[in-house]
Amino acid sequence: MAGNAKIRIIFNPVANKGKGAQAEALMRPLVDADPRIEWCPTQYYRHAVDLAFQAGASGCQRVIAAGGDGTVHEVVNGLMRLPERGRPAIGVVPIGSGNDLAGGLGVSRDPAKALRCAIASPLFSLDIGLLRDDSGREEYWLNTLGIGFDAVINIHSRQMRRLRGFWMYLAAALQTIFKNYTTYDASFEIDGLSWRDQLLMTILANGRREGGGFIVAPQAALDDGTGDFIAIRRIGIPRMVLTLLHFIRGTAHRLPYARTGTFQSLKLTASQPLYIHTDGEIFAGLDSTVRSLEVDILPGAVKVARDA
Repeated sequence: MAGNAKIRIIFNPVANKGKGAQAEALMRPLVDADPRIEWCPTQYYRHAVDLAFQAGASGCQRVIAAGGDGTVHEVVNGLMRLPERGRPAIGVVPIGSGNDLAGGLGVSRDPAKALRCAIASPLFSLDIGLLRDDSGREEYWLNTLGIGFDAVINIHSRQMRRLRGFWMYLAAALQTIFKNYTTYDASFEIDGLSWRDQLLMTILANGRREGGGFIVAPQAALDDGTGDFIAIRRIGIPRMVLTLLHFIRGTAHRLPYARTGTFQSLKLTASQPLYIHTDGEIFAGLDSTVRSLEVDILPGAVKVARDA
């Protein structure tokens, strides 16, 4: 780490399909005026994982993710490689497409204001989730984990060239309804309770929303030590279009074909391969071989800067 830097900003210049680079001009005056700060742009996929780990190993006190939810996701996966006592706090500057975690934290969309908060605001505990699949692969996540229809939406969103944010994810959702409308037979064990159903999708949530504004878990809290889940049973295409409206309004948990609850530990086993995203990052795509997974909520695993 350069000099006496105590704060590392991990900046994703291609966030929001390249628009994130425009935020650099708004942040650089603050960065250049503070000798504690080191500016580190990412150069390749999952580079932020390595940069975050290196920052903590070098004695950095705060690591700031300047990007979208995917950048924050990578930063936390880097920090979780470190022992808890040597783990820096995180800050968030939301310059991505969805910015759903930042929305849950109440972080300003103005890059300069968000950066000042990330540098100097008090620290609060933040729960995170840990996913393990049937091959032993592990991934940490902060906001949401989607299985089935929800994950395919994220795959299609990457092909949307002109749309951004909520409208990009809405268009991807409609495309998924008409191109990849598949279900899976799943068995669950949730904190000792077992059940089985034919499902279209399952969303595990630490935060309230995903996709730039779809409210998937209106009762969720980022620091309550538990995760929320919503599972949508197999339904017809017309009803799924209506269901999207309920997710926009935050009322999907009231639907008769939705199963909801909270969990600290969850196991899922399916009869066919599962499509999975973690914080909007594809964990298991359309070529997936994953048929079972385990998820645990880790209370207060990281500290995050946010306004009091």
